[in-house]
Amino acid sequence: MTTLWWKQMDEDNRARLTRRQVAAGGAVAASGLLGGCLGSMRQFLGFSSLDQISLRVMAPPADWDRRANEIAGQLVERLKKVGIDTRFPLVPPRQFRRQVLYDRDFDLYVGTMPIGRDPDYLRPLLTSTYTDALGWQNPFGFADISLDESLAQQHRQTGEERTDTIRRVLDTVAGEQPFVPIATDQAIAAISTDAFEGWERAPLRDPTWLLELEPASDSATDETLRITTKDGSITQQLNPLVPWINEFDLVTSLLYDPLARYYDDAVRPWLAEDWELVTDDDELTVTLRSDLYWHDGEPITAEDVEFTYDFLEDTALGNADAEYPAPRFQGQAQAVDTVTVETDRTVRFRVDSSAATAPALLTVPLLPKHVWRSRTRVSNARRGITRAIGHDNTGAVGSGPMTLANRTEGESVRFSRFEEHPLNRDDGSPLADRFGQLAFSELVVSLTPSDLTMVAYLRENAADVTAPSLDNKIVSGVVSRDGLSLATSESRTLYHVGFNTRRRPLRNPSFRRAVAHLINKGAIVESIFDGYAEPRTTPVLEDSWIPEDLRWNNGDPEVPFAGVEDELFTENARKHFSNAGYHYTDDDILVY
Repeated sequence: MTTLWWKQMDEDNRARLTRRQVAAGGAVAASGLLGGCLGSMRQFLGFSSLDQISLRVMAPPADWDRRANEIAGQLVERLKKVGIDTRFPLVPPRQFRRQVLYDRDFDLYVGTMPIGRDPDYLRPLLTSTYTDALGWQNPFGFADISLDESLAQQHRQTGEERTDTIRRVLDTVAGEQPFVPIATDQAIAAISTDAFEGWERAPLRDPTWLLELEPASDSATDETLRITTKDGSITQQLNPLVPWINEFDLVTSLLYDPLARYYDDAVRPWLAEDWELVTDDDELTVTLRSDLYWHDGEPITAEDVEFTYDFLEDTALGNADAEYPAPRFQGQAQAVDTVTVETDRTVRFRVDSSAATAPALLTVPLLPKHVWRSRTRVSNARRGITRAIGHDNTGAVGSGPMTLANRTEGESVRFSRFEEHPLNRDDGSPLADRFGQLAFSELVVSLTPSDLTMVAYLRENAADVTAPSLDNKIVSGVVSRDGLSLATSESRTLYHVGFNTRRRPLRNPSFRRAVAHLINKGAIVESIFDGYAEPRTTPVLEDSWIPEDLRWNNGDPEVPFAGVEDELFTENARKHFSNAGYHYTDDDILVY
């Protein structure tokens, strides 16, 4: 077994070698030797000293996400210990999202992102052709041609062949560390009502969570469900194209519906009645349910389906000098070559996908053509934004089981049950039989400033349940109060450190790995999350995809913490940066 270049710089790690990695390793090693020689030569010749490496670490404020903020604060202190000039600016939540997901204006950030159920979500996340896209489409600016090829291959594969390819993908991602997976938290919600049952039938941040509720035996289905949240974005905008930082999204779970959803361990028909995939012809034929309507009473037709996929790929619809893809769902839309309307209820997709990945292409929210086709004007060419992308969509017209009733920005939003939805009209369809009518006729989401006030709303009978993002630090207080209970579930929200690989020195994978060695994932789970989380070594959760030598084993086997327990061994940590090709001055300052 030959040693990978990136593991040659880690004294305790061994793994497989590829021709591409040998070439890349040689280049990095050469640049490292040259960097060290240049430092000595400059000092010998009397030139001024090299520049100290300076980084800016971003994170949401503590009252928005205490855990991300504390992880970032800990990382900042350790970066300073290894000689890096590190700043930790205070950034409001909305600005944080904009700088990371739209402007790409960051060095490092600590935050969260939703993890797809299938590893195919890594394709738009890491493929180099998405480096100029918006949202979670390669925000890291990462480029690796070999990885591009593997991600494209797995999209067309099935079975063991696909599993092997995905394991190669995860090996490469672990070696290159375009971002550092830290942990997935548990979704936690506090509950004060006994009017509903079934709070833990679905994962709490899943689109079907609230659909699984049933009225208690002595309750009617005309109840109002009251949720309290500290995320004010839902009172500000209802645009399904806006990327979210976790998987709890009421806009695409209640207001906008897809052709298919994931539930009962598979992608299953939703607004679609059925579909047929003919892989030999690369064709996916979808039939819509009958009698489908938008919230404004207009019928849903195959033309709306065709429009949606064309629009997601280019929100300017060809009316501009360049394409302006949506900041969300672009990966699914661009995997569809063409969409052809066959009848009012039938569409034919031409796809280059396998039976394993094709159904997930149907999980994007459908958009009403008669509403969105007027939003193609380019509003900011430099940032890649059209009116559709920047529009708050506060008069949302969707097709989901709830419709928008009213909204007060910065305070609350109210939804009403949409009686024409297949779930609510009890038409005997498999979908209606599976979920039944919504257990509540109205949903009110109220904004509060903090986790403590979210719980206070419950105690004052001003709300029934908190959003499933409750901070673990106040869990004990909730449990000790009579009348309040907790619902918990595993989540698909990944806490991580993201690197902007467009910038020096973060374009160097050995530098990124050296940073990863500063992070003690196990200690973070115990001290910051109080055990309400799982440490992660890869951005895929299911063990069946993860190579054995990358699985968590009382530590990260690829980038183990450079210390013991939670004490950083500074000299060991500095060696990783030295081995990455950087130079320390006599004052222990890390320089280029």
